[in-house]
Amino acid sequence: MSSGTTFLAGLKDLPLRTERAFRPWSYSVSHRRLVLRTWEDDQKPVLEVEFENVTGMKLRQTFADLYISEARTVPEIDEFVDIPKVGRRLYRTLLLSDGTHEGFVVCSRMQLMRL
Repeated sequence: MSSGTTFLAGLKDLPLRTERAFRPWSYSVSHRRLVLRTWEDDQKPVLEVEFENVTGMKLRQTFADLYISEARTVPEIDEFVDIPKVGRRLYRTLLLSDGTHEGFVVCSRMQLMRL
C-alpha cells in the first residue's frame, strides 16, 4: 500500500456494501490478483477492492453499486472452480452484486482501500 492508502475493510467485515460504481481495473495472472476500482471523482476518493490468490471469477464490466457477501454453497461456482479439498479451507467464495446483476470471486484475501 502506498503512504496515502487507507485500509477500510476486509473479509472479517462482510457483508460489505458501497454505493459507488466499480469496474474491473486490473488482473495479474502470475500473481492471481484482481482489482476492482471506482471512477475518479473530485468530490469522492477512489476506492479499490483487491482480491488475492484468485482461483476463479465471473465479473461484469461494471457494478452500479457493489455488495460483497460470502457464499455458503453455490453449485454453479463449485462446478466452475476446481479447488482441491485439502486447500479448500484457505479460500472464500464471495458473491458480488449491484442489486440486479451478480458475479463471484473465489480468493483467499479481500480488502477495500481508499486511495
